[in-house]
Amino acid sequence: MDAVKVQSSRVWNTRGPHQERGLVNRKIKLFFAFSALLLMTCKFYAQSGKVVSPNGLSCQNYTNYGFLGWGADCYYQCLDGTVRLPTLSEKFSDSSPLYTASKAEMDAKFCAGVTAPAPTQLITSTPLTPTVEASATAQAFASATASMTAPSPLLTGQVTSCEKSMQLISFRLAAPGSDLAAEALKVFIAGELSTCEVNPLNNSLLTCKTQEPLTFPMWVVVELNGVVVNDFTSDGSGCIKF
Repeated sequence: MDAVKVQSSRVWNTRGPHQERGLVNRKIKLFFAFSALLLMTCKFYAQSGKVVSPNGLSCQNYTNYGFLGWGADCYYQCLDGTVRLPTLSEKFSDSSPLYTASKAEMDAKFCAGVTAPAPTQLITSTPLTPTVEASATAQAFASATASMTAPSPLLTGQVTSCEKSMQLISFRLAAPGSDLAAEALKVFIAGELSTCEVNPLNNSLLTCKTQEPLTFPMWVVVELNGVVVNDFTSDGSGCIKF
């Protein structure tokens, strides 16, 4: 009887260690497969932030470990206000040819067929003597010009929350309660156009759904009615992650 018990115990235990090792091996393989998939689908942007050329080209360098490659996601605004989002196959720096290119060369490369709006010319037959009314008009024009060249930012640059599984992120509005329903709003996150709206539960936030997984540092460009009002890189500090 004892011999039967021993033999039965040996039968039950012969495959135990092999099964355990097989299970561990499968877990390790799944871990590496998941890690490889994660690396292939994510871009890791440079901690140093964006590189901006005097000709207006703004680029954020990245490394893609999954494809063992690197490059830069860029932003350029043409003379008519339209936006181009070129992608470079190499990292962008002050030694890059596009960094030192002239504005005319950049427009020819990225804005083919785009022409600048014709300037309005004032036609006068005789010199006019400055008056109080003319001075007030000139000051109003100067103020309007200043506001056009330096638009008020829509966002403060602060990230308040992140929902990683749904790729949602919320930014603090510079003017809480802003009504953007009738505005032409475009938000580019990590070089991709995102879907954004004022948060219905908290009108001090702009909540966006990104096309790419949430990774920091995150490059954010906001365009309102054809004018760039924000261009910053967020490190995600202050972000409450879910």
